[in-house]
Amino acid sequence: MTEEKQIEQDATTIQEMIAQEFGFEDLGDESQQKLIEQMTESVIKRILVDAYAKLSESDRETFEDMMENIENIDPDSVDEFLRDKLTDYDAIVAGAVEDLKKHLLETNK
Repeated sequence: MTEEKQIEQDATTIQEMIAQEFGFEDLGDESQQKLIEQMTESVIKRILVDAYAKLSESDRETFEDMMENIENIDPDSVDEFLRDKLTDYDAIVAGAVEDLKKHLLETNK
């Protein structure tokens, strides 16, 4: 798959993954959208922590620099960096969504 195709595929956002995984059909509902945003924030934090742990020392430094300047960094460039450095990045993303789902199911027992 070409890098362009991969980036196009990445257009499916984590929010869309969460909406599909948790069965949210109508993203127009304001309360549902807020919940999805909160869940997305949680998943992104988990992805960043898991990805950071798997980076080499020099890549960690680069990543830390990106995070320190996050206001000036395009989020897609962070995604592209992690995707380039970690062959299992998609598994990290899927695992973070799955972990959130398991946590929510355990909390609601």
